[in-house]
Amino acid sequence: MKYESVKSGILVFLVALSVLLYYLLWTDQVGEFDAIGNSSSTMAQEKLGDKKEVSEVVKPDEIYQHIDGIHYGTISKVEIDAIINKLKEFEYADFCNVTSSVDGIANFLEEQDNSLEIRFPGQVPFRIYKDILSIDQDNSFDFDTILFSYKDGTVYFLSKETEKVYETTIHAKDLEQLNKLKENVYAEKTVYSTYFSYKPNNQYLIYLPNGKKEVNKYKYFTRQIESIRMKRALFTDPSIAQKEILTNWEEYTDDSGLLRIYKDTHIVSFFKPSGISNEMTQNHIINNSIELINQRGGWINDYLYVGRDEDRKITFRLYNTNGMPVFNLKTEISDIRLYWENNKAKRLLTSNLVIISTTTPFDFSKENVSSGEEVLQYLQSNKKLKTEKLQNIVIGYDMQVDSQNIVSLQPTWFYQYDHKWYTLYSEGTGGNLDGLE
Repeated sequence: MKYESVKSGILVFLVALSVLLYYLLWTDQVGEFDAIGNSSSTMAQEKLGDKKEVSEVVKPDEIYQHIDGIHYGTISKVEIDAIINKLKEFEYADFCNVTSSVDGIANFLEEQDNSLEIRFPGQVPFRIYKDILSIDQDNSFDFDTILFSYKDGTVYFLSKETEKVYETTIHAKDLEQLNKLKENVYAEKTVYSTYFSYKPNNQYLIYLPNGKKEVNKYKYFTRQIESIRMKRALFTDPSIAQKEILTNWEEYTDDSGLLRIYKDTHIVSFFKPSGISNEMTQNHIINNSIELINQRGGWINDYLYVGRDEDRKITFRLYNTNGMPVFNLKTEISDIRLYWENNKAKRLLTSNLVIISTTTPFDFSKENVSSGEEVLQYLQSNKKLKTEKLQNIVIGYDMQVDSQNIVSLQPTWFYQYDHKWYTLYSEGTGGNLDGLE
């Protein structure tokens, strides 16, 4: 009797197990069938993150108010968004190229007291940003800085890289509203602090904070996006992608694409010579890059557009909630990079790590970083450096990932030298001050 009961119990267990396995297999296949049945060459079926508007990704990351000879600066996302929203309300006159009347961008900026300066981390085409500011004009130029004069409402769109300057003005009725933005500097709980300027050359003017700064360092839990979800997001027809597991990476291939997911570095590389999407010609390459990421899974963390290069590479960089840029100069895991050729995106480099909650780290503490004066003194005394090649110096976060996939953000000084970023690592300065390799 006992034997029969045990036999019946085993039989029930096996039947239940087979039903469960069939259910798991079917739900997995249904996901793939859905991707096939509803897919098009421009729509991803697996949602990994949020879709974003161009205005959420192409944004300034620094604002300076120059008042009575003092530079007040902030990287507060709340303040930056509030100012941009106010500028959208203004009416702008016709634009005029005044480059020939400007004797060096850095010299020009030094002379602009009583003004509001808005800085972007990369070159922005005016044709993209005119829609964000609701400007009903069309001009073909790039800029990385917008400067508003509090005196007369003159507005300058400047590019430190191309050394071009375009001028317009806001309507007289908007000048009063513009000047009200100065009040934020003197608010009781102001997000502004004082800076000093440094001019390494006639092209770039760098602002550095006065005195030592106390900055939070953070640790975050992360989750890893499953490889099959990456496959469903990136392949147009994921059902035909073949899987292979190798020593250091996992990869999927179809007749024209290769998805490779590196185990140790969490780098995701998707290469498709025929193009990840259909040919895109109706918009600028930056718009198309943002739209492609929207289509291929979405944005899994908070990124800003930080630039493009001659190789048609578009780069987006992770930013912390406090407005500081996040770097990993070794693996570039903090960046999303898209490579374009003949109006087609051929390669995508990103990460499969998601910070679970950027607003609630599981551990954080305060850390003092070196003053801008100390960092500048080091750079000027470093015989390996030619200071005229300096382009920027910022406090950012060095991003490290441990074996448990915990992300640590360590406040560190970074400097941009001859179009490449380096870090200053050394006790008391945020790192080894050699920086150069």
